[in-house]
Amino acid sequence: MAKVRWERPDEFDHVLLLADDDDAHREAIREHLARVPGRQRADVLGRYPRFKIVTAADGAEALRRASAQVTAAAIDLVMPRRNGLEVIQELRARRQDLALLAFTAAAPASEAVAAVMAGADFFYEWRSEEGYHGLERALELAIDRRRLARLIEKNEAEVEAARGRLAQLSGDLARSLPGFRPPHTRQDVVPFSDAAKRYLTAAARLYEGDARALADSLGLSYFALRRLLAKYGVPFPRSRGHGTSSR
Repeated sequence: MAKVRWERPDEFDHVLLLADDDDAHREAIREHLARVPGRQRADVLGRYPRFKIVTAADGAEALRRASAQVTAAAIDLVMPRRNGLEVIQELRARRQDLALLAFTAAAPASEAVAAVMAGADFFYEWRSEEGYHGLERALELAIDRRRLARLIEKNEAEVEAARGRLAQLSGDLARSLPGFRPPHTRQDVVPFSDAAKRYLTAAARLYEGDARALADSLGLSYFALRRLLAKYGVPFPRSRGHGTSSR
């Protein structure tokens, strides 16, 4: 197997932790992934490896070698000294940003579900017709899925921060208007989530027995109203007619 010659061999996109207790199999995977070209800066650097690879022969070693520099991990589910599921679960608890691929050639199908529930971003069942190329593709999918999940989490946090800032600016606007009394103490300032819950609770009571009218008044669909009230823990308006929910 010819070794790839890189223009910038010291560059890489990811530090990959590869954990597999089969020495020959682990080395074959490592050799294949070591030939995958980098992508993020190829137009500037030329050809360079995609992965800097750190290997582990069992679960305990995998946990020891999962340093802060590791950005992706491929974990065999069948390993001694801490099985793959335990490794994945502990790595996910440590690192929300770490891309995790679970793979196996021997575990039952139920292990795939368990691996994802434990925190894996993708699962690959080893197939001879796909082999190392299939594992490479699965690893890319795990990396992409983790990147997108983190992007969504970041955007949601930014949206929540923007809502809080908007609420603050709305308070500044109110204080600038004639007849509005500014708060005198910190206790007078109500967090946005608390204010929203109070408003929605009062609105739900006002429209008790007519959830659809409440949805129309708020400019929402009936189902969007259900989600909104559930988000803030506000009881859904119940029908007066027969004592049943208007859902």
